[in-house]
Formats: sequence, structure tokens, C-alpha cells
Amino acid sequence: MILSVFAIAVLAALLVTPAVVRMVTTRGVYGHVRPGSDPDAPRIPRLGGIAVCLATTAALGAAALMPGLAGGSSETAFLAGTLLAGWIIFAAGLLDDLYDLRPTSKLLAQCLAAVVAYGVGFRIEQVSFAGISLQVGVLSLALTMLWIVAVVNAFNLIDGLDGLATGIGLVALGSTFVVAWMLGNTEVAVVCAALGGALLGFLRYNFRPARIFLGDSGSQFVGFMVAVLSVHGSTKSATAVLAAVPLLMLALPLLDTLLSILRRWLRGKPVFGADEHHLHHRLMAIGLTHVRAVVLLYVFAAALAVLGVVLAFGPAKMVTITALGGAAVSVALLLFAIKRLGYHEFVEAGSVVTSGMRRVRHSIRDQIHARDVAQVLARAESMVHLQAILQDNAGALGLLYASVCRESSREGARAELPADVAPRAWKLDWPVEAGSPDPWVLRLWADAPDDLGMLTADRTARVLATAVRDWMAGPPAPPRALPDPHPAPHGVPNPSGASA
Repeated sequence: MILSVFAIAVLAALLVTPAVVRMVTTRGVYGHVRPGSDPDAPRIPRLGGIAVCLATTAALGAAALMPGLAGGSSETAFLAGTLLAGWIIFAAGLLDDLYDLRPTSKLLAQCLAAVVAYGVGFRIEQVSFAGISLQVGVLSLALTMLWIVAVVNAFNLIDGLDGLATGIGLVALGSTFVVAWMLGNTEVAVVCAALGGALLGFLRYNFRPARIFLGDSGSQFVGFMVAVLSVHGSTKSATAVLAAVPLLMLALPLLDTLLSILRRWLRGKPVFGADEHHLHHRLMAIGLTHVRAVVLLYVFAAALAVLGVVLAFGPAKMVTITALGGAAVSVALLLFAIKRLGYHEFVEAGSVVTSGMRRVRHSIRDQIHARDVAQVLARAESMVHLQAILQDNAGALGLLYASVCRESSREGARAELPADVAPRAWKLDWPVEAGSPDPWVLRLWADAPDDLGMLTADRTARVLATAVRDWMAGPPAPPRALPDPHPAPHGVPNPSGASA
């Protein structure tokens, strides 16, 4: 029965696809032009979703009439419900191909299809990994909708090269079929055979040089069906989904989507916009031909899918070790690929985060040291001793200069600072005495090129000024200060009552 369904789908796609090409080219209905497309390039129809959807529907209709499936009401309901939701998202994609819908309209259609799928029984209620199961509970609907919308948009975004989304869909469906068959989910295997056959027949006209593209109608229809099938086919008893399986089957399109969202956010562009920086575009930018880029991504997607199948039936301990090892290798490859493929957004973001963490750590270190110095200042025996403590610890506090002097004093002038930092250094006089025409101040010079450095210096000044003020107010007879090497034009009283 499954072989018959597959054969019907392949034959239907081989017959319907060229008919769709002739129909749309004769009438000049190619679909709206995507942003960034070459206006001088030959027009290629973007309505391939019609052929894929019709071929899949024909194969599933034939499957519903076959004795092996017709007797099961639950299987028939699953087929009908999945196909209905798929047609909803196909219709929205077709309108988008023809009239370029707003992103919010497409998102609403995707959510509607997800709700329909949830209503007919496709629900993520329990997630299992390495033998540990987690009940989703009231988040079931939200998680189901999130998964479907994410996969639908992932397939939509990866549909950028001839045959790429079609081939990735075939890889995902093939691995889903194996898992579903081994777990006894026959209805999923049947739908995989129908959609896989339709995609295989369509690939004959979609591989380079393509005569027709999937378009939004096709990519969203395929994405929706794969999202439902990959999870439903990976479900064991008690509705527990083997989480690693669908994630690995669809790792490539999901990764490309995540990178796209992060890239656009870092660049300050709309996350739902279009650009030419997807994985397949970057592979071609570094010198790969169109076909080689597509085949390389096929191989990568297939390797991840095989890993997912292995994890589905391995012992819990092996699943955990393999998953962790695979994750480590994947992260290493991703970091290498980000630099090799010219994703400057992530290189710069990583540099900013790394340097930011380093600056924060240094800021915390300086504040801790300022508290330590404040305790030492409280035990100073004289003004000379207090000045020595400040000057000896200025460098360790991230400061260029630290001293206590009169506000009008010319002590600590910019000319006394190192020549390489003097032009950009800034001075902060923090009062440590109130009610005087020329009060004593804590004079600091800092080299703070950013907001964090300025905030750190300000907090350091607060801590030290408080310690100096307490020291000056504490002793009954404050120690006499050294003579000011640059006396003010007029004398003002010092803390002990003597004139400067």
C-alpha cells in the first residue's frame, strides 16, 4: 500500500508539474518578484506548490480508498485533518505568491493551520529525551503552534536555491518515514510516502536549471506537513515525543532561520525581511557552484537526520553521550563556519560580548579594591599618610591620579598626566568638606573611554570620598596637611583652622 501511494504521488507530480508550468507561463502568472531578484533574469514561475499539493492530495485520496487504511477511523481522521490544515496554509501561501501578503497575514494563516492541526489531534503533550519525559500541560497548544510556525518559516527561508527546499524536505520525510515505520505509526508513514513521492516527482523540474520554484505556497505546505509528520511520527506510547528526532531532522532549516533572525536583529533590520545572507548564499559567495552548495547542504541535512534516527532507537545512555558529543561538534563547526562564511555580525557581536564581560569583571574588581582602600584610609595617621595611600593605589583602582586638595588648587593638572592618555582623560573633583568657600575635594583623573568606565570611576570616587570625609571629620584634631605646592591666590582655612 505504501509503495502504491508513493508511486501514485511520483507519477502525479511528473504529470501535473509540467502542466502547471505551461499554464502559468501561458497566462504570464509567475508570482510576485522577490526583493533583490535580478530584473534581467528569465522569469521562472513560483507556483510549484500547486503541483506538490495536488499530487500529495491525489496520493492520499487513493490511500483513503485502499483496504489497508480505509478500515481505521483514526487513521482516516488523521489524514483528513492534516490535509485540511495543509490546504489552509497552501491557500495562504498561494495568495502570498500572487499578491505578496503582509507578514502578519501570513503569520495568522500559519497559526490558524496550527490550531486546526491541534483540533484534529496533533498535540505536543509530552516530550521525551534520554528516557526522561516531561509533561507540557497547559503549554501544549502554545508549544504545538510554536513548532509548526517555526518549521513553516524555516522551509520558507531556506527555499533560495534550485531544488534546495525540495531536497531538504525529502531528507526529512525519509528519516521521518523510517522512525514512524519502526514505531508503528503507519498513518504517518503513508503521508510521508505521499508527500515524499510528490516532492521527488517535482524535483525533476525544480533541480538546477529549475523550470519552476516551490514558491511560498509550496515551501509553507511542505514545511507544515513536515512539522506535523516529524513530531507525530516520532511519538511513542503515552504520547511522548522523542524530542531529539524532529529537531535533528530539521536542524538545517531551523539553524538557518535562527541565524537569519539574529543577523537581522544585530543589523537593526526587520527580522521578517529578505536578504542574501542565508547559508546557501554564503556558500556560493565563498566560491561553491550552485549545484555543489545544494548537494553539500543535502549531505549535511542527511547526516543530522541519520543521527536523529540512531538516537531514536539507542539506549538512553548512548543517546545522552551521542547528543552531547554531537552538540559539541556542531557548535565547533558552527563557530568555524560563521567566520569562514563571512558572518561578520556574529564575529563583532562575540567581540563586544567578550570585551563587555571583561570590562564588567574589571569594574567589579575595581569596586572591590575601592572598598579595601576605604578601610585603609580610615586608619591613616596623617594627611601625608592619607595622600600616600591614595597615590599608591590609584593605578590599582583604574585611575590615573588621586589626591586630596583644595578645589582652587592647581595640583593634579592635566600636564602632570602621562602624555599618551592626557588628551582624553577627564577630571572629577568630589567635595569632602562642606560649608567652605574653597572646600577640600577628592581630585581624581580617569581614562574612561566608555560609559561603563565613567560609571566605575564615579562609583570609586563616591566610595573614596566618603572614606576621606569620615576620616577628616572623625579625629578631634585632624592632621595638618602638607603645604600646597601651588597655593591659591588667597588663603582659605584648612581643616585644622590654619591658613593655606
